[in-house]
Amino acid sequence: MYRKTNKLLALLVLALPLAAGALESDREQPIELEADRAEMDNVSGVSVYTGNVILTQGTLKITGDKMTVYQTEGGELDKAYVDGRPATYQQLPDDQPLPVKARAPRMEYYASGPERVRLLQGGLITQGQDEFEGETIVYLVQEDRMQAERGEGEDQRIRIKFFPKEDDKGDAP
Repeated sequence: MYRKTNKLLALLVLALPLAAGALESDREQPIELEADRAEMDNVSGVSVYTGNVILTQGTLKITGDKMTVYQTEGGELDKAYVDGRPATYQQLPDDQPLPVKARAPRMEYYASGPERVRLLQGGLITQGQDEFEGETIVYLVQEDRMQAERGEGEDQRIRIKFFPKEDDKGDAP
């Protein structure tokens, strides 16, 4: 029974889209970083930022206490590992009025390959009133899919709350 419930929940999770993928124009925008302290290694393409770190690129915004940023040889954002209280992610999807927001004590953001956000040690993703919570969550941005795992404790289960979408057709008789 327990395994059936987990499989059913996994299918439900994969069927629940939050958004339609990040804005295409975000990748064309410059990457901006702010922090209290920065260490940059231009040879390796790795930079470490500490203290009130904010990374923005178009509508993408990632914040944390410490962020390690990896760049490709072409100078594009490859990935970022973020520690925070909490680390946060926010991005406006194409054709959506509300941003997708996420938070967790630890976060990994991958811009290369399939764009994805990995929330660790207890994550929460929201869009409007809809919520998706789990110990570990992977949000595949362009595919608009989420995968989650519960924690080891019996009360650490995946929690999903979503609301019916309002009908745009107005008041029909």
